[in-house]
Amino acid sequence: MPAANTILNPSWVTKDVARGFVNNLTFLANVQRTYDSQYKQAGAKVGDTVRARLPQRFTVTDGEALQQQALFDQAVPISLTNQKNVAFGWSSRQKTLEIDDARARYISPAGEALANAAEVLAFNAVYRDVYNAVGTPGVTPSGTLTYLQAGTKLTDTATPLTGRVAVLDPLAMQTIANTSSTLFNPSAVIGENYKNGMFGRRQLGIDEWYQDAVRPVHTTGTFTACTPTVNGASQTGSSIVTQSWASGATTLKKGDIITFAGVYSVNPIAYTSTGRLQQFTLTADASDSSGAITLQISPSIITSGQLQTVTASPANGAAITVLGATSSTSGTLATTVSPQSLVFHPDAFAFVMADLMKPDAGCTATTVTSKALGLSIRMVEQYQIGTDQNPSRLDILIGAATIQARLAARVFG
Repeated sequence: MPAANTILNPSWVTKDVARGFVNNLTFLANVQRTYDSQYKQAGAKVGDTVRARLPQRFTVTDGEALQQQALFDQAVPISLTNQKNVAFGWSSRQKTLEIDDARARYISPAGEALANAAEVLAFNAVYRDVYNAVGTPGVTPSGTLTYLQAGTKLTDTATPLTGRVAVLDPLAMQTIANTSSTLFNPSAVIGENYKNGMFGRRQLGIDEWYQDAVRPVHTTGTFTACTPTVNGASQTGSSIVTQSWASGATTLKKGDIITFAGVYSVNPIAYTSTGRLQQFTLTADASDSSGAITLQISPSIITSGQLQTVTASPANGAAITVLGATSSTSGTLATTVSPQSLVFHPDAFAFVMADLMKPDAGCTATTVTSKALGLSIRMVEQYQIGTDQNPSRLDILIGAATIQARLAARVFG
């Protein structure tokens, strides 16, 4: 008597897809991943929002007198922006006679596709928020100094010294691997430094190094020769009025990096100047028609108090330098495509998944969740009597956000 057919059921398939999804994460494997169970009963939908609380910041006062400070409970909203799915199916005859080796043929590719889509979304959702930056747009870093400078940026902003991660553009990874191969002794360690696309040991103050082919690519703005400056003293907040851009020939892009002369960053715990110019990322595209532009920036210019970010607001006429420009005086900026690598602490970013509603109407639906892994994947299978087909779909509902941008640095390449 022949053995009975072994038919895959949705729960088995979903668990294997979940395993494949987790195993194929690179960037997302190294950020805070959260499964939000508040939607477990009713199910979530695109546009729902969860909130991530930020740590409290205090200033230290002198003397015996009580100087009570305000409590600033800050939270970053994380919108569940995208529902993504992989769908496939088979006929009853195929399911009975032809479906074999399901893990290799269907499950792993489905997990890889979902993981790739999630990585692309998350990477592109957060990289423009990061205002600490090193390197030169369009130039792959060729030495270790660039990554050491990224580490300095993180140390300046009180990032923990342990747990730092680098996720690099593949060409940047190959370049730094080649550069560093002769720098570490003994030779037995050199042989273990680079395995399976990552460094095998802690290098340059970074605990773990990875390469990720789906890293984002930033295209800078452009302007012809000009000397841009700040228009008006004592400006604070998340926007600043500027002047003297190339009239009718200036376009800046969200994610471009700028600095203002005389505006230095402060350590967020000690509130002391780092002695280095504070970098700002543009939070919106900007262009001009007369040489005047109001720029939207992050971090906000805050010159005192518990949320202080800089030593002072820029002076009227303070020079503005754009990363990648030839100079701050009569400089130009060419449109440049630049792969973006990140050096960061996992607390810089968060990736959220939530339970999608389980449909009924004659289908079989199951959801695999893991609070520990921050994971929720739903599978739905429904028999179509008219065509004798069994279409199935695997869905995820996801969102990503920058929680603490100070804990990350971009490496332009």
